[in-house]
Amino acid sequence: MNTLEFTMLICLVSLFAGFLGSLTGLGGGIVIIPALTLIFGVDIRYAMGASLVSVIATSSGAAASYVKEGFTNMRLGMFLEIATTIGALSGAFFAAIVSNSAIAIIFGVVLVFSSYLSLRTRSPRHSAYTQNKIAASLRLNSSYPTPNGPES
Repeated sequence: MNTLEFTMLICLVSLFAGFLGSLTGLGGGIVIIPALTLIFGVDIRYAMGASLVSVIATSSGAAASYVKEGFTNMRLGMFLEIATTIGALSGAFFAAIVSNSAIAIIFGVVLVFSSYLSLRTRSPRHSAYTQNKIAASLRLNSSYPTPNGPES
């Protein structure tokens, strides 16, 4: 495989990952990391680093659309951004210590768990809204648009 073919295949996989990540909110890393490691033979640490950089771009593009449509609680988003940044720094530190096979196993377990959560049937939502004390103290409560009007 020459450089042009390799570049085109990576581009196609990346386009698919970006589309799927924006559509599902799961992130393109679910497609990019396995594709880079299993199909293209890239070391999992390099694949994860490349995926993180690409997910930043994908997330930024999708986030703009979600904010525009009113599906975003900005205060909650900023809270999650701080928490995930701390988690990302911690994860990067441990990724330097842990072996490649352990990282691959952890990644696989997370993928299986994500699949389970995505495919399980959910019980019907309760119409009565109960406010969480922690969410209330951090002022994270909000509403989102539905066909029947805003829902808390």
